[in-house]
Amino acid sequence: MFLLCVACGQPPAGPGGYRIAYVPSMAGQSGIFVMNSDTTGPKLLVSDKDAQLRFGSWSPSGDKIAFFSVRAQDANILNKYLMPYKYMLYVMDASGKNVKRMLDFPIFDFAWAPDGRRLFVISAHEGPDRDSSEVTGGIKNPTASIYIVDLQTGRLTRLPGSGRNCSAAWSPDGTRLAVSYGDEENGGLYLISADGSESSRLTDATTLDCRPKWSPDGKLIAYAAYANAGTDNQDAGVYVIAADGTGKRRITEDAVYYVQWSPDGTMLLLQLENSVRLTDPEGKKQVLLSARLRRTMNSLITPDGKGVMFCSNDEGAWNIYYVGLDEQQRKKLTGRTNSSNYSLSPMLTAR
Repeated sequence: MFLLCVACGQPPAGPGGYRIAYVPSMAGQSGIFVMNSDTTGPKLLVSDKDAQLRFGSWSPSGDKIAFFSVRAQDANILNKYLMPYKYMLYVMDASGKNVKRMLDFPIFDFAWAPDGRRLFVISAHEGPDRDSSEVTGGIKNPTASIYIVDLQTGRLTRLPGSGRNCSAAWSPDGTRLAVSYGDEENGGLYLISADGSESSRLTDATTLDCRPKWSPDGKLIAYAAYANAGTDNQDAGVYVIAADGTGKRRITEDAVYYVQWSPDGTMLLLQLENSVRLTDPEGKKQVLLSARLRRTMNSLITPDGKGVMFCSNDEGAWNIYYVGLDEQQRKKLTGRTNSSNYSLSPMLTAR
């Protein structure tokens, strides 16, 4: 949970205490916009037609936004790689000023370290199969690695290991990462120190364990487990395990895209194929949050822990919605622009 001071230089957050960055999907609109959580104060930050956000685009202090883009200056770099899904990483101030490209190679995922001075990035630019016919033809993902980027020094550290479905998450203290490589031969989770010097296996790889998320207190890790290809694995679902490797428990058998902890650590959000479920970390109390819509995607618990933000196209175009945890307060946030790509800032004002 982030309780930060407005005097640190962030734009005003509005009554809700946090802001929403989003990419419009309506024809003729592009770039990254930002607005307050109550939809006031909308502003265009950058007009890049290829700009894309990740859930973790906002820095922990809320003063910077990292994003994907492809600009004219990137052509010489991108032309070196045939692999699909290649993006350049940019960082800008939350005001839209001081836009800067951070790397000279493409990536496909990133997340800020808790200290706001580092990012991990996932890239296949050094993958031996990055330009193979199987990769360029969409049959396989390229072999990727995870790198730590120090934004102050520019130092780049490659973490040990590689895989075709890499995912990672910073520990709350920023000293370690929970890492998944997502390969059948290497399907478990690992804990790796941020400098890459120490690595230990956390799970046994009987399933493909992916998309780990640390609890806010750093004691637990939740993750999605999938059946290995060609097997009828009965162990798939969502698990919670202690950071020391003990107490592993399955909280649901359902297949999910990802999990997210609530700011106070008492609740987990499970994003299913077309719906979202909230559960306690034991899996005993589960609630399907329908918001009276047939399809709810890209869901996130809001930074104040009071509701869930999600996307739906039930009314035609994709839009971002908010609903309170009691489902009594549903609100469409992007009726004039349409969007399904967004990121929530941390809390920018004290409650």
